[in-house]
Amino acid sequence: MRQPLRDIAAGQHGAFTTAQAMSCYSRGELRALVRSGRWAGVFTGTYRVEAGGASARLRLSAAGLSIGREVPACLHTAAELHGFGVLDDVVTHVAVAPDEPCARRADLWPHQLALAAGDLVRLRCGALVTSAERTAIDLARTLPRIDVLPVLDAALAAGVCTPASLAVELDRRTGWRGVRQARELVPLAHPAPESPQESRLRLRCHDAGLPPPTLQFPVLGPGGRPRRWLDLAWEEAKVGLEYDGEEGHGGRQRMRSDRRRHNFLQDDGWAMFYATDLDVYRDFADLMRKVGSAVTRRSVDQGEMVAREDRTATIFP
Repeated sequence: MRQPLRDIAAGQHGAFTTAQAMSCYSRGELRALVRSGRWAGVFTGTYRVEAGGASARLRLSAAGLSIGREVPACLHTAAELHGFGVLDDVVTHVAVAPDEPCARRADLWPHQLALAAGDLVRLRCGALVTSAERTAIDLARTLPRIDVLPVLDAALAAGVCTPASLAVELDRRTGWRGVRQARELVPLAHPAPESPQESRLRLRCHDAGLPPPTLQFPVLGPGGRPRRWLDLAWEEAKVGLEYDGEEGHGGRQRMRSDRRRHNFLQDDGWAMFYATDLDVYRDFADLMRKVGSAVTRRSVDQGEMVAREDRTATIFP
């Protein structure tokens, strides 16, 4: 890339317009660079160097160049820039005023949003975005229910939101579309889950009426140190539930590790259940019934055992 255009693109996070490119290249040269794959189109009238990749920051800059002015990121794109973009979304989402046109283009979706002064923040990277709390609650209001907890959990884990700050934001959005869903699920948010699927699995347990599990529960070894960690655990009943997202991968070494792990937990008295993607999205009712039955049965067994021990201690002090 010729130096004048390189300097322009550097000041725009790697994006540049057709007009800016034409200040250094002929139209024929521009077409040749795109055909060769050295440059790639981003949005209408904008490009990037192919090797540079299309980060969220570059895409937001290209969106502003394509629209003709700086626009703030919102929804998934804002979540990605804040550090809790855990849902795959190829679209760049930006906010425009309620009276502005919002025709969707390929991979660029403007949203008409009413934004107050405190709804926008500028990040250290220079990106103008909806605040972390506004972003999280907007997604919690509008996403399919199964996808809400992964976003809320990730927002807490990233440290950009707290339960208190989300509660305040919820109060500000009273009466908005979808706020009832957000109000139900915000209290369930927790920073412990290590993957979106763990968050979805926890929601299935909640919806099935199971007691709240402990997240990332440490199972101690003989030396008193954590030897295994369980995604979801009902420790009093010694029932564990884990998401297995790598079925069939990892070969013999992973299979050996899984067997040793399962044998250790079984020897320690744990009843273990494992969920796959089908158990999360489609066949969850049967798994929830089995887990709930185990929790209930083993809780009763544990209670009876404690009662017998108490009676024995009374008879033989």
